Amino acid sequence: MSTGYAWVDLSVLPAFIAAVLVLLLAPGPDMAFMVAAGLKHGRGGATRAALGITAGVSVYVVLTALGLGAFLAAAPGVAATIQLAGAAYLAYLAWVTWRSSGLPLEASIVKSADVFRRGFVVNIFNPKIVLFFTAFLPQFLGDANGNPVLQLLMLGLILQVLGLLADLAIGYAAGAVRDRVLHRTGVRRLLERFAATVYGALAAALLVNTVR
Repeated sequence: MSTGYAWVDLSVLPAFIAAVLVLLLAPGPDMAFMVAAGLKHGRGGATRAALGITAGVSVYVVLTALGLGAFLAAAPGVAATIQLAGAAYLAYLAWVTWRSSGLPLEASIVKSADVFRRGFVVNIFNPKIVLFFTAFLPQFLGDANGNPVLQLLMLGLILQVLGLLADLAIGYAAGAVRDRVLHRTGVRRLLERFAATVYGALAAALLVNTVR
């Protein structure tokens, strides 16, 4: 019997939250991106990157609730085009980050809006997120009398909050490492080049997943 309201079934929440936590603890693209963002931009930049990622995920949560995941599943060419654009953007981030590694701090600072946009664009160019949500979120629809769109939006909101907290924790940890070596140019250069390598690896992985 349902123990929830029309917009969420409380009986499914424990299983849903447990599943989400397992997913968040598993290494993945967002985790790698947050490590790179924290190493390059510090804790403040990591915060903005995490908010950008969450904003990107928000778009796909809404698309999932509206049933547009089925469209992407039926139109692999559209999804592939979006992913190729994402791979190109990540490759661009890798190049920019590598080129600016080791520069004086005042010359390497990126505007807050730019860091937010990077997190947003990286996620919005990954249509596999909406395909994943299409398969994952409906498993936890509870009360058959409730509005499924509202339930999916609520489950997506819970996922976003937990994901944001996880991204912030990862980004802050990486940012704390960077902040300790701000004035050691050689070490900072190595960390920033590692961040560039992460971006490049993410671009390559996205490209491979698109063409195979």
